[in-house]
Amino acid sequence: MIWERVVPFPTLYPRPATLYPVVSRSKPRRYPIPMVLPLIALAMFAPKLVTLVPKETVWVYANASTPGDGTFLRAWGVEGKSCPPDGEDAGQFSFSYLKWDLSELPTNAKIVSAKLLLNNTPEPGYTADVAKKCPIEVRPLIGDFDAKKWTFDMSAKNHPDSDEKAVFGTGFPATIPSDGPVPVTVNLMTGPNSFLKAIQIAAGSTKHTLNLAITAKLDPSTDGRSSIYKFFGQNDPKEFLRPQLVLTIEE
Repeated sequence: MIWERVVPFPTLYPRPATLYPVVSRSKPRRYPIPMVLPLIALAMFAPKLVTLVPKETVWVYANASTPGDGTFLRAWGVEGKSCPPDGEDAGQFSFSYLKWDLSELPTNAKIVSAKLLLNNTPEPGYTADVAKKCPIEVRPLIGDFDAKKWTFDMSAKNHPDSDEKAVFGTGFPATIPSDGPVPVTVNLMTGPNSFLKAIQIAAGSTKHTLNLAITAKLDPSTDGRSSIYKFFGQNDPKEFLRPQLVLTIEE
């Protein structure tokens, strides 16, 4: 409440000034507390995005000269297969491995979505229809790898899980831009394999690392010599082109 000092009209016997309450014309600011509290609670428990870039990557191919330099990742298959049976020689197959550091994930975080974002180099040798028939596959990696020490002969013991039910998810470019990189998004929660279980096990391990393999049935011998997946690697100068693992979590 606001008080106003009112001086009486001058008379022969002066009287002291009197204070009278005055009602302000401006409306007081009101805070609807019952509405604010739920909004604060929603903000505290709203899903959060966690974006990770690979700690290490390696391109697996018999003739790869610099497999672990992180420049590019490649994948193609042979005769309708994306990778050889477990333990067999990779021969003319090509695939890539990605290692992710999960140590900074919040403890007991609930993952509600997971996507792998890749960017193919401009003007790929495949068409959108061919890519749809031969999408990128994301699989578990059996074994481990050190990009700096990698040699092709290690692929016999460190290889993609070749079981068709081992795939976490697949993806292909919806369209092929006339110029610029070609984005590919893989939803890792579509299965048939459980990515949620795999990442929980990896996050709780002593190394806190998750190894993934990207494979594809795209065959240069039948779909064209340049018909391969070639993605920008984790050391590309442009950060937005690097592979990204995007997780939506609830704490």
